[in-house]
Amino acid sequence: MLSVVADAVTTPYEAIRRSRLGADDVAVIVGVGGVGGFGVQIAAALGAAVVAIDVDQKRLDVITRHGAGLTLNASSMEPKALKGAVRDFAKKSSRAGIGLKIFEMSGTPAGQTTAFSLLDHGAYLGVVGFTPKPVELRLSNLMAFDATARGNWGCPPEQYPAALRMVLERKIQLAPFVEIHPLQEAPEILEAVANHSMQRRAILQPNHVSGKPS
Repeated sequence: MLSVVADAVTTPYEAIRRSRLGADDVAVIVGVGGVGGFGVQIAAALGAAVVAIDVDQKRLDVITRHGAGLTLNASSMEPKALKGAVRDFAKKSSRAGIGLKIFEMSGTPAGQTTAFSLLDHGAYLGVVGFTPKPVELRLSNLMAFDATARGNWGCPPEQYPAALRMVLERKIQLAPFVEIHPLQEAPEILEAVANHSMQRRAILQPNHVSGKPS
């Protein structure tokens, strides 16, 4: 399971590190599957109050046990109600940080639109998820809210030890957010990943015969 550290853990770790997220902040993670599930745990381990947003209720049910203080199902809420719920949570959290720290980790046009729509005064938006599909946004919101948007592709090697330490210290749980499949299922798994129908991060494991890789 440690194989997922090299991407699914270290990429959200780097996004959160760059945001300088701390215990005075409210973090909003959009998309809590095989990447965002780790993002929630990292943010919670740093002491932030965490909101988890997804369209899959099963994912939201899992993440409540791993650091999310509030879960919101975007498939059943209007954008205005979603933003209102986040703002209400931020007020009740009594955090002194200025502006939400929002992280888009779904890699879908809908998720990116949702994340951008949550921008508020002084907010920070970290773009972690990737989609080749175009997304229509009003970039002037960055100016109007004096907000910041930043993306990252992976994580510098020198940051790997700190991310791995969080795993070894059990601040990040891997098992609830990964699923292991035989290597021969690769075509089906890759298709499921492309369709965003995977519940968790997929690991493809080569077949073994008599203790040796086949």
